[in-house]
Amino acid sequence: MRKLTINVFPGAINVPLWAGMQQGFFADRGLEMDVVYTPNSVEQLTGLAAGKFDIALTAIDNIIAYKEKQGEVPAEGDTDFFAFMGCDDAFLRFVVQKDIRSFEDLRGKILTVDALTTGFAFVLRRMLAINGISEDEIEWMSTGGVLQRWQEMMEHPEQKGTLQVTPFEIMGAGKGHHVLARAADVLDSYQGIVGGTRVAWAEENADDLVGFIAGWLQSVNWVYEPSNRGTAAGIILEHMPQMPQPVAEGAIAIFFDEANGMRRDGAFDIRGIETVLDLRREFGPAPDDLHGPEHYIDTRYLEMAQGR
Repeated sequence: MRKLTINVFPGAINVPLWAGMQQGFFADRGLEMDVVYTPNSVEQLTGLAAGKFDIALTAIDNIIAYKEKQGEVPAEGDTDFFAFMGCDDAFLRFVVQKDIRSFEDLRGKILTVDALTTGFAFVLRRMLAINGISEDEIEWMSTGGVLQRWQEMMEHPEQKGTLQVTPFEIMGAGKGHHVLARAADVLDSYQGIVGGTRVAWAEENADDLVGFIAGWLQSVNWVYEPSNRGTAAGIILEHMPQMPQPVAEGAIAIFFDEANGMRRDGAFDIRGIETVLDLRREFGPAPDDLHGPEHYIDTRYLEMAQGR
């Protein structure tokens, strides 16, 4: 067995990874998964550059930012990153405290992000702009990844809103947290989470990367089968025992919705990547340094994995 170190954000969205490990889809390809959970995008991407992790499941905007030297902090090591498969649109929801009923209520309030220079923050900034709220009317606070932001909002009601990933919006409902807007309501198309790695590592470990992609796709399609939904919800609860079962079941329903769920084939949403680049050109530090979507992806490994 060959060990791969996979870095991910905590959350139920990792169910394909967990299911693939439990069902043996990775082991069947000679792979053992060492899963490392990151508190934020800085540790994830700087760690990937430093060779601490082989693969990261992350927002494609992070791949773009660090490849173009636009990350939140300078990353030492190899930042020649690329995305090798598309996963989903990140299931982004703008979740607010119970006393916030409209965008107008946000003026002068605290909103939290991972970092203002990341793609999910760009989505939130566009949501505000479309609804007539200028950024200088908001007090911004960086509190970490989605789990950390959810925990902070649960404990600190003065933090009035953040972008969350399913099922955190469901988990906060007991405190009156509610969805003010979905990213899908604002953006016609958006590529959220992708599988990413270093070009050099992929070239040296092509068989392992192809095996990982094949195992991931088998796992995603396994969860899509109605007969496996209950087992998949149980897998979430094994990894997140504090989560109520109805929340796990609700997450499965959203993640594996036939129309809007995770990508069965791992294909990229090219229009969605163009949206990510458009947002980075609007809000990022060096818009003229960006390229087209093809500069940040390589589909060769995905093509080799399909059918294996």
